[in-house]
Amino acid sequence: MFYLILLKKLFMLNKRNGLIILLIAVMLNISCKKDFTTIGNKMIDKPLFEGKLYQDGLVRIYDQRVEKVMSTGSAGIAGSNLPIASLGIYKDNKFGTLTADIVSDIMPDAIKFSQEFGDNVKILGAKLLVPYFSHTKVDNGEKIYVLDSIFGSHKFEIKVFEQTYLLPTFDPDTNLENRRHYYSDFDFNPYKSTMIADTIDFNVNNAAYITYQREKDGTFKLDENGEKIVKDSLGPHMIIKLDTTFFRQKIFDHSGEDILSNTERFKDYFRGIYMEAISDNGEGLLMQLPFNKAKVLVQYTEEHTDDNGTPNDPSDDTVETVYKELNMKLGNTVVNHYDNNLSSYAQTALNNSDLINGDEEIVLKGEAGSEAVIQLFDEQQLRDLRLSDWMINRAELYFYVDKTATDEMLAQPKRLFLYDYDNENILADLQAPENIPDNDYKEYNGKLETDKDGHQYYKFGITRHIRNVIKLDSTNVKFGLRVTSDVHIPLKVNDIFRDPDAYNPKGVILYGNQTANVGLKPVLKIYYSDPK
Repeated sequence: MFYLILLKKLFMLNKRNGLIILLIAVMLNISCKKDFTTIGNKMIDKPLFEGKLYQDGLVRIYDQRVEKVMSTGSAGIAGSNLPIASLGIYKDNKFGTLTADIVSDIMPDAIKFSQEFGDNVKILGAKLLVPYFSHTKVDNGEKIYVLDSIFGSHKFEIKVFEQTYLLPTFDPDTNLENRRHYYSDFDFNPYKSTMIADTIDFNVNNAAYITYQREKDGTFKLDENGEKIVKDSLGPHMIIKLDTTFFRQKIFDHSGEDILSNTERFKDYFRGIYMEAISDNGEGLLMQLPFNKAKVLVQYTEEHTDDNGTPNDPSDDTVETVYKELNMKLGNTVVNHYDNNLSSYAQTALNNSDLINGDEEIVLKGEAGSEAVIQLFDEQQLRDLRLSDWMINRAELYFYVDKTATDEMLAQPKRLFLYDYDNENILADLQAPENIPDNDYKEYNGKLETDKDGHQYYKFGITRHIRNVIKLDSTNVKFGLRVTSDVHIPLKVNDIFRDPDAYNPKGVILYGNQTANVGLKPVLKIYYSDPK
């Protein structure tokens, strides 16, 4: 428009050349209004092609059991920290009951090796501390904490044991070159040893975790009103009191011995803890926890004796009581054990999966539950598409939720994960620059949405994948479809594909390609341009 105004003035000043100027103006105006569409990695002018939609491609889908998932996290390896661990019991009438236990190694934080403790050690307390995922909001002018990643609301029992299975960071079978991986079906029960805590009616608490200042002798510092002086106010924590006798016998009674002399000896001596979730009636709640921030805190006092320069004369000795803390870090290597007791409905559906023709409904369940396998196109369709001159602008794959089943589910997953099933790899669209984690995979998507008719669906942008299959003759691999975590975690680290559903207990029922609801079948939509 700017060019038109300018050239109109020039036309009035010089009518002889007005026709030429007007022609230039029209050309400039057209060039400013061009729309572009993507073809491969190039841009073309949309007016040269006709925009069309293809949605007749076969989408065959069936479900199957997931027996185990990789459930190892390691905070000690750069780039491979998987900080989430699940603990508790998740009951869903549609899918069944999941029990999640945690096994973790333990390591003193900044320990002074050749550890020696003073005289007359008195243990004031021992506790297991794990922060919750949380955020703050303001309610009536007061800041309060809201807990995240908590599923359910029933109390349950937590037992904590010493565990005797060594959890090496690196795999001895690879000459310690590769990290060792553990799976959710690994049975740690034979390695449970001394019980060090039993919290019968555990429930979450959104109160801030407050610590207080101490005097040198371990007593609390008080203000002029006799109130304890706050040292730190932290976000909500899971706090479990531990048996102090265990730590006296396990650590303090071995002051100065070789087993406390370095990290490797300590790891071999005290191999970690086992946290077990128990419920008599199957009710409870499930917590996703940032276990790389978990620790065991032992608070104690010890006595230091000053001989005042006369070691042979104890009469002038002075004894000082000193308060200390022993912090032992958890989660350098943490493993989840899952017991996923599927309902008869889910088990029957999975046992009757039709691997040839596809299923009427699809059962997806996280945390070692179930997944779907998808095959696009039949042979003739793929041949025809590869012979076409289509310029593919966009490709989207839709899966619709069976709303008749949603009332029986606790909560649907907010996002699903579509991947290369044959090669256990992420898709080309997830690797695309615009789909880096900071952009939340906007083009790839996979989030739960609702259309104008109230139908819920999950949509995936797979443009690059479809272009590669049709135009570059890439292998038409099968897709895998799983629940993924609401909390972002790396899905492929150091060339190891992580199970995306390892830390989300939710489930959802989708319509399959054999459903009688034709309009809600899975559908692949290809938007293309056909040269005139």
